[in-house]
This record gives sequence, structure tokens and C-alpha cells, in this order.
Amino acid sequence: MDHPNNMDKSVKIFHALNNKALELRYRIVSTETPPIFYHYHKGIEVLFVHRGRGNLTLNRKLYNLESGCVVILQPFQLHRIQFETNSQCPYERTTLTFEPSSFEPLLKNFPVLFRFFEQVWKEQLSIQVFRMDRNMTYILGVLERFNDLVSGWNGDEDLEAASLLILNILDYLKSLHNGGFGGVARPESHTEKIMNWVEEHYTEPFDLSALAKELHLSKHYVSHLFQSETAGSITEYVIARRIRQACWLLKTESNSVEYIGSLVGIPNFPYFCRLFKKITGLTPIQYRNSHLN
Repeated sequence: MDHPNNMDKSVKIFHALNNKALELRYRIVSTETPPIFYHYHKGIEVLFVHRGRGNLTLNRKLYNLESGCVVILQPFQLHRIQFETNSQCPYERTTLTFEPSSFEPLLKNFPVLFRFFEQVWKEQLSIQVFRMDRNMTYILGVLERFNDLVSGWNGDEDLEAASLLILNILDYLKSLHNGGFGGVARPESHTEKIMNWVEEHYTEPFDLSALAKELHLSKHYVSHLFQSETAGSITEYVIARRIRQACWLLKTESNSVEYIGSLVGIPNFPYFCRLFKKITGLTPIQYRNSHLN
């Protein structure tokens, strides 16, 4: 006999799946290099790399990615993933994206797992890139089962299985984290120094000369280096960082939109609104209203 609390949790999972609070994109294959840009997700995203070679820009560091890597990306965490692909060397991955607040009730009866879930959701992680060396066959089987379940959803009879699979995936991620399987970042490169400089100065008018002077490099070389290592311009990165901060302020502060634009280094109000909508798909007011309780 099902306990009433378990049924409540299953209903929450059902609503989460229907409302796109959870999205599984299983073994997506790219043979052409997709558009690459700095972005972030509202929820948590877990990336499983099945095939390909590329790199990840995250927390102002660069990581190599290849077959067998797992990446945990936290809500609103700015990042960029670049894979060079062709028909002989495709990029194949599975992504699991979910809104953590939708699954919080499911996990509260599992204290150890819930603690890990809260760390992934709300705390700064020292390691976010892992290897699937541990029980790789197991987690690939779980993802395949989850894909079959979501693809052929049969309503209430699949609720329990969906709940268990979500728990299994989180438990597997926890095992990687405890085991210390971390992606090794390169020694700090010039590109990482550039991103650190942007972190300190993005609210100010961008000054390439000042950046180049601090790194003791020419302006042309600084721009070329950043472009070659991240496939994006420094200007794009600065804009993405400003808009990310604006999103945070719109959610957490009651200041006017115009004032928030000036706080993040974009004092021209119409330009700020155009940029914000171009990157997020919403106007600043629409974004703020969408996050009102």
C-alpha cells in the first residue's frame, strides 16, 4: 500500500515533468559546430558527454571536456561550451535540466542526499567537472531508462519509476563528488586572467587598453588570445556578465530597471533594455514579474 506522503511526492514529480521543470535531452548528436555564446540556466543542468572533445569556460577557468565527462552547472552560472565537430568527430551528449525547488519535497526524506542536493543548488562548489569512470555502465543505463520513461509516459503508473530514477541520478552524482573525480583546470592562462579582470571591472566602462596594460600585452594580442581560446570576444563576455548580474538584481532588489542598468555598467537605458531582451528573450520588467512570488 502506498503511503499518502509518497503519493504526494509522485504528484509533484508528475507536475514537474508536465510543466517542464525537468527536461531530459538524451544523446543529442551535433556534427556541425553550433552557435557558441555565454549563457546560463535558471535551474540546475547536468551534462553527460558521450562523444567529442571540447572545452568549458566556467568560473573564469577553462576545462577540457571529452567522452566520459560529467558537468554540474548551478542556477544562473555563466558558462560557455565549445566543441569542434564534424561528421567524423560528432559531439554527443545528454543534458538533464531541472528546477530544484520542484524536487525539494521529494528529497527531504533522504537527509544525506538532500544535503548534497542543497550544496549543488545553493553553495559554491569546488569541483563541477567529473569523470564517469565510476559505474559508467550503471548511469548510462539509468539515463536510457529515464528517456524511455519520459518518451512513453503512461501517467500514474510511471510516477514511482520517475521518482526513483531522479534519486538514482542524484545519488550517482554524489558518488562522483565524494570520490573526488574532478576535471583539472590548466594553470591560470591569460584568458583566465582576462576573465578575472572583467569580474573586477565589469560595472565600469570597458577599457581594453587598461586590461592589456595590466597583462603587459598588446590590445590586439589580448583580443586575439581570448577569441582563439573561447571562440567569443571579450566584449561579448563583458555583456553576458553584466546581464547575468542584472538578472540577479532584478530578482532580489526593488530598484528601478534604469538604476539596475547603471549598476551593471549599462547606463544607457534603451540600450540596456534591448540588450537584456536580446540575451534573455524577455524585457527587464517581464523578467522581474516572472520571478515575483
